[in-house]
Amino acid sequence: MERLSTINFARLKNENHAQFHESVASLIERATPEAMQIEPLYNLYRQALDNELESLSVIVRSDMTDRITEQDAVRDSVYRYFSNTVKNFRNHYDAQYRVAANLLWKVFLHYGDVTRKSLDAQTAATNDIIREFEQRPELAEALTTLNLNNLKNKVAEENAKFHNLMLDRYSETTGRTTHRMKNTRVETDRYYRFIVAELEKQLMLGNTTSEFTKLTADINSAVKRHKDILAAEFGRRNTPPAKEKTIEVERVDENKYKVTSNK
Repeated sequence: MERLSTINFARLKNENHAQFHESVASLIERATPEAMQIEPLYNLYRQALDNELESLSVIVRSDMTDRITEQDAVRDSVYRYFSNTVKNFRNHYDAQYRVAANLLWKVFLHYGDVTRKSLDAQTAATNDIIREFEQRPELAEALTTLNLNNLKNKVAEENAKFHNLMLDRYSETTGRTTHRMKNTRVETDRYYRFIVAELEKQLMLGNTTSEFTKLTADINSAVKRHKDILAAEFGRRNTPPAKEKTIEVERVDENKYKVTSNK
């Protein structure tokens, strides 16, 4: 009698965990739960899996961490380019440029290094700086003298993009399902083990029909496939890290600024 293989579910990533159980559920549906004499258990298993898939869907939709982190890096780079440009103008050979740069630089000094503030505090501080530059006539004139209005607008644009991403994440979080991924995974695994125990009991009692034998072999194939995925993941974790991505701001012409990343 071919027993059902085991797998360490805790090591599977959320997507692979759900994919494995979806595969098994499909195999059982093809063989029909009634024919396998596990219909009540299968219904509980299917409900647990549906809860897990719902949780996974919410996590995928609301997992904006990478996008937020990348946009924060972009706005940091643009902001530093802006402040460094103003700082460099303080050493310009033309006195008019030096005077204008010193006016703007006082504002940067007042707010400190905003890129080291918390995410929301940086957003607020950047908005305050832009507001000062736009509403105080002497600062607006200084920006015009140094031809930095477009760069100032670029800072405001990247800061607004970051703020909107944060709002999107907050909005999605409030609508998050009550099913938490960790709990739903445990429930799915529990009913799967009940089903495995029932199938093995029937095989032990001599129920070796071709349908039972095929289902057992198919489930074992799914287990092997996901064990191979785990082995591949382990191999990737032991490879050297990829080159760190850098983000740069380039002045294309006097009116445009381009943000590029090196992956």
